Amino acid sequence: MERRRFIAASAATIGSGAMLAGCIGIQDTEPTDNSDDESDESSSTEPEEQEPEPEPEGGDGEPFYHYDLDIHDERENGQPVWIDQNERMYGRNGLDVIVSDDWWETTDVLYSFDDREEGRVETVIVPDSGTIIVAVGGRDKTGGRVYRLTDDLNDHKELFQFEYGRVSNSMGHAVHDDVIVISCYGRSDYEADLHPDEVILSTDGGESFEKVLDVSLNTTDAANHHVHDVEYDPYAERIWVAHGDHGNSQLFWSDDHGESWEEIDEQGAITMVTQVAAFEDCVVLGTDGTPEGIMRWERESANDEPEQASDFERVHVQIQTDPDDDTMEMYARRRWHIREDDGRELCIIPFGYSPMHDTAEDSVVLASVDGDEWYELHRTETREILLTNIMGPLSMDGDLRTLVSDSNQGDGYQIDATVPTFWE
Repeated sequence: MERRRFIAASAATIGSGAMLAGCIGIQDTEPTDNSDDESDESSSTEPEEQEPEPEPEGGDGEPFYHYDLDIHDERENGQPVWIDQNERMYGRNGLDVIVSDDWWETTDVLYSFDDREEGRVETVIVPDSGTIIVAVGGRDKTGGRVYRLTDDLNDHKELFQFEYGRVSNSMGHAVHDDVIVISCYGRSDYEADLHPDEVILSTDGGESFEKVLDVSLNTTDAANHHVHDVEYDPYAERIWVAHGDHGNSQLFWSDDHGESWEEIDEQGAITMVTQVAAFEDCVVLGTDGTPEGIMRWERESANDEPEQASDFERVHVQIQTDPDDDTMEMYARRRWHIREDDGRELCIIPFGYSPMHDTAEDSVVLASVDGDEWYELHRTETREILLTNIMGPLSMDGDLRTLVSDSNQGDGYQIDATVPTFWE
């Protein structure tokens, strides 16, 4: 269902929907300037009064619906997973690392792993240092490996191997300057006592990694015991780790590069989350449970710490789903977060549908510049597309170009678009 018709249909069942129904379909428009038109100044005809534009839809616990991605192109062209500061994109195709210098319109093979026992390339991470980090394998009993490609691109060096699990392309890594945090992901094997529950850290731009967290199992009465996401919070110089599932769910943080860890509450007290985004004035969590949306903890200073799970307002902003079915249908995927030198911020988070639910099909793109007000910029209503990550824009100035990607399924699907300046 097209988004604005969906809002109208929801109005009868959602409390705040009644105030939205009267402003469905309103778009930003530039005022018409007729000053150059030939006209009879002596004419007594009065110009027609135009209706004032209504306020943007949304707020009060919902995203705003006043802006949309300006889509230039949609295509299927493999699976991009990263963009560096020079606008070079990196992706994956089996054991090949793929690159593109034209926003993924065309691609070339940059590097190939020859050992078929490796599995396949899972993701690529390129920090500002230019080091090309490639995560390979980890979908069987052998844990995934993290490699660094040599400068001449003729070889690779192993930096770390997880005991079990793989690096996901759609969650579980964060980069800020020379700090890189990566976690592993996958299904637990309770019988074999194998769980993807490790977090590794680099403080030298990806030249080396060390393990900083191995989460203890709380209960086997849960779908999994695995890490969902990691974040590096530059305002507090803090590492955040979101862990799941259900009774194993926990939010950890460390202010000493993983030497010691704090926990939000008893394990299982916080709902499942799959994205952590640190803003200057708050920390937000993208949910992996009902209701879908954004949880938020507001902080007065960077070094503040949350005291309990309820400090994260649930739910701060709720994504609207089917008004006749409140089944959990989507969860937060890999965010894109810009932090400008002048203090401005922009965070974009895709929420892709959960393949565990046969009827789920929506993917949604949310964006915010303060972690408080969120804008729904796009909704894809088809099971053929599972939006999993965002690449770009590289700055809050300039052309604001972005690529929203399905990097998990089939031949991959990309939306080449411009982010609207909803913050102005």
